[in-house]
Amino acid sequence: MEEFNLFAGSKAILFDYDNTLVNSKPVFRKAIQAVSSDIYNFLKDNAQTLVSPELLEQKLLYISEKLDSEGVYDRNAWWVEVLKEIGINEVEKDQLFEWTSLYWSIAGETLPFEDAMDILTYLKQKGYKLGLVTNSDGEGGDKKSRISKFPYIDKFDIMIIGGENNVKPKPSIQPFILACEELKAKGNECVMVGDDPVKDCLAAKKAGLKSILVDRDRSVKYPELYADFVVSSLKELEEFL
Repeated sequence: MEEFNLFAGSKAILFDYDNTLVNSKPVFRKAIQAVSSDIYNFLKDNAQTLVSPELLEQKLLYISEKLDSEGVYDRNAWWVEVLKEIGINEVEKDQLFEWTSLYWSIAGETLPFEDAMDILTYLKQKGYKLGLVTNSDGEGGDKKSRISKFPYIDKFDIMIIGGENNVKPKPSIQPFILACEELKAKGNECVMVGDDPVKDCLAAKKAGLKSILVDRDRSVKYPELYADFVVSSLKELEEFL
C-alpha cells in the first residue's frame, strides 16, 4: 500500500524570509543590544537613568519579541514601548529613527542558511512555483532592499511583503491568499514554510493552505497545534515534496 503524503498535489511552495531562509536571530539580537546601549546613553545624557543597562536590555528583548509575534514590525514602535515601560512618554521622532537606523545597520546583515540554496534549487527542478511571503521592516527599514541581497532571490516567482502596498501583515490571511492568486494556484495546492508557528503556519492554515514549521532548535511546544508538519532543516522537505 502506497504511503499517504499530505502534500501530494501541491503546486506552489511559499517561504517566510527571516529565520527560515536567512539566519536573522543572532544579528537581530546584536542590533537590539546596540540600540539598548544607545537608549541607555541617551537617558544618561538627559539625566533620566531610571533603569540599569542590563534591565533595559532585558525589557527591550522581551518587548521586541512580543511585538514581533503580534505582527508589529515597525521598530520605532518597539522603542516607544520600552520607553513607556520605564516611565518616558515623549521622545522626538528623529531620535526614534536614529535608533531604527542603528538597528538596521546591524540587523540587515543576514546570511542564508546553508540548506536554503539546495532546497530552492531542488524545488525549482521539481517544477514547483516558489513564492516569498514576509512582513515589512516598517518605518526606517527597507525589506525589499534587504531581500534583494539574498543570493537566491531569482528562484522566486513572486514576492509578497505584508504591511506594504495595502497588504496586511501576517498573521492576516491576506498575504497568503494574494500569493496563491498571483501564482494561479488554489489554497490547498500551496504550502507555507516558515519558522513562526502563528504568523506563518497557523495563519496559512486559516487561509486554506498547508503549512510546515521550520523549528531548527526544536523549541516550539506542541508544534502540531500550529502546523501540518514540522522539520528541523529545510533539507527534510525533499523527503515529501
